[in-house]
Amino acid sequence: MTDGREKTDGNGRGDAGAVYKSQSPVKPSVVVVNDEELASELDCCVVHSAPDEQAVGEYEDVDCVVLSDRQSADIPERIASLQAQSEGSVALVAFNGSEKLASEAISAGVDEYIPVESAPSDIEEQVAPLCADDDAGMNVDGVAAAVEHAADAVVITDKNGVIEYVNPAFEQLSGYNSTEAIGCTPRILKSGEQGQQYYEQMWETILDGEVWEEQIVNETQTGRTYTAHQTIAPVVGEDGSIERFVGIQRDITRQKRLEEQLARSKRTLSELYDSTADSDADLDTKIAAVLELATENLGYEVGYFTRISDETQRIVAATGDHDPIEAGREDPLCRTYCRKTIDSDEPVVIGNAAAEGWAEDPAYEKFGLDCYAGARVLVDNELYGTLCFGGTDVTDRLILDAHRSTIQTLANWVGYEIERDQYDRKLEQQNERLERFAGAVSHDLRNPLDVARSYLTLAVEDESLEYLDNVADAHDRMEEIIEDTLTLAREGELVEEPTTVSLSRLATDCWETVDTAGAQLDVDSDMQLRADPDKLRHVFENLYRNAVEHGSTNQESEVTISVGQFEDGFYIEDDGPGIDDDEKAAVFEFGHTTADGSGFGLAIVDTIARAHDWSVRVTDSAAGGARFEFETDGQTERCLVC
Repeated sequence: MTDGREKTDGNGRGDAGAVYKSQSPVKPSVVVVNDEELASELDCCVVHSAPDEQAVGEYEDVDCVVLSDRQSADIPERIASLQAQSEGSVALVAFNGSEKLASEAISAGVDEYIPVESAPSDIEEQVAPLCADDDAGMNVDGVAAAVEHAADAVVITDKNGVIEYVNPAFEQLSGYNSTEAIGCTPRILKSGEQGQQYYEQMWETILDGEVWEEQIVNETQTGRTYTAHQTIAPVVGEDGSIERFVGIQRDITRQKRLEEQLARSKRTLSELYDSTADSDADLDTKIAAVLELATENLGYEVGYFTRISDETQRIVAATGDHDPIEAGREDPLCRTYCRKTIDSDEPVVIGNAAAEGWAEDPAYEKFGLDCYAGARVLVDNELYGTLCFGGTDVTDRLILDAHRSTIQTLANWVGYEIERDQYDRKLEQQNERLERFAGAVSHDLRNPLDVARSYLTLAVEDESLEYLDNVADAHDRMEEIIEDTLTLAREGELVEEPTTVSLSRLATDCWETVDTAGAQLDVDSDMQLRADPDKLRHVFENLYRNAVEHGSTNQESEVTISVGQFEDGFYIEDDGPGIDDDEKAAVFEFGHTTADGSGFGLAIVDTIARAHDWSVRVTDSAAGGARFEFETDGQTERCLVC
């Protein structure tokens, strides 16, 4: 309740500021209308139970008539009727109270408005003063002592809007005590959010004798704004003229903020659906959209998506400007917020890290997020990673709690998209392998099969067993092709759970398992890969054997094989004769060989690279030998989302 009028000289301040007087307990005579349950609870009174207000006149010497909203409708009309039927005070016991009901009841002239938060003894204590002598009861017409205990802020002004009374709830909400407020107008609460038209409409309404009910943004004594649901009702005298106004305010600031956050959440999900409805968008684009939309709409500084494996958190994608959080960063899980997130079925939220016990936590020291909200991402019901948001400002827990369901929905959606992406990519690679296998097997098996058939024909025609050795060789060749084909099928499965692999250690370990025939190995790399170590062993072993078997230029010079790294990945090279330029384009094809091999060795290498989402190409080493380069840069993050 705010207007544009100036502070008065304070006349009447003392009377208006007085608190209602308490009376010594007496045995009052009370009539309870149409609520036998309430009547049975009042044992300190001489209680009568009347079925309706018309029956109240049948009782004599009634000190107080009690009306309950539990069994009664049309409260203002009933209050007016009771005042006509009885000379005693009228009290309303509100079991379903609201500021609107209170305003209407007070406007109708009720002597006591009793909100039941309440035991029967509390009701009796508030009824008792009404049953005492009239001089001890009221200091503002029509308002009883119960207003002092109301949870909502109550302001009573004269007909000019000068404050005569405020209750303790008003003091707590506004920051002004009664001494400071009484004698002023509600202008002291003016925030500037409402224009002059708002106040003109308000005064027009209440001066016409009607109740004004609207939301208003006010300002406290300290300058903090708050939103209130405000009801202002005129109090009318016996002659029908307005004598004062009663304003009741309920602080709905948190409710409004919650409504705003729910609207933001709805907008986030709607925009996400619109932006990712295009099925052609790749997974990285969709995850980036999730982070950007949620960060912007929900009001966070940063958003990031992680992959959790081997007790390590790796940030796969991130948005926002916060140095400790960037794509590609790896940290021990024990030093991250996500260690708590992955153990919780519900999103974890932190509104004030320092105040909530995180001040000395390694996660807070490392990442510096004062607010955090994160949910785990499950893929095929297994932990995959986390979807997280945060910032360096303290955030109200109410807002974070409102975000829980949205962040959980986004995390579920990311998990679903990863599952779908994995399925699509598996299906695509399986179809590709089937086509390649079918062509290779039909072509490569036909040759030894034809050889075996020819020698069997000769053996029958010449009645000679010497041709059976050739038949056996042909069958051995077919067996080799079948084994290599099975290897291709197994190694072509996508790498879904990569681990950290030391390139130098793997290169050295594989060297020990291959017949190197005097060849030399030179490893110069400290590179750490995200890979499937078992599959990667087949790459090194195949290339080692290939170099040893084909790399020596003569019997006296053994090949040297080098393993190292370059800007985009790693390489394996030798100083042998190399591969002719016209052969390089075909070396990874199924069945391609220039010697007595199955022609599947380099095809297996290529298939394993594809399974990691890498690429491999063959070129020349500095010494003129063969050099196989595996490009992993920019693909390793993608491998985490596969």
